[in-house]
Amino acid sequence: MTVRIAILTLISVLVLGGLFVLLRPNPKETSPGKRSFDLEISEDGMSPTQISIREGDRVTLNVTTDSPVEMHVHGYDLEKEVEPGETTEISFEADLTGRFPIEDHDTETELGALVVEPR
Repeated sequence: MTVRIAILTLISVLVLGGLFVLLRPNPKETSPGKRSFDLEISEDGMSPTQISIREGDRVTLNVTTDSPVEMHVHGYDLEKEVEPGETTEISFEADLTGRFPIEDHDTETELGALVVEPR
């Protein structure tokens, strides 16, 4: 009887251990990374329409446009004049979390969004 209980206990521990390994969530990325995005602005808006990053990431936006735009990233208070035929680089550290509109400051038109997820 004791051998039977020991074997059942051992099998239960092995099954539960296997389930733990198989079903555990993936560990979150712990260290900030460098992220770079190519953004194209046109009268239709921004492509891609949304940029998703993690808190602490070092971000570079390489922005092109087909007409002059004063690009403004709300929350981060980043503003840059973007001229047609040129690539304008905007770099920053993502130290605020949330959803931040990216707009053409001249027309106050939302072009897209920056989404910063907590680490």
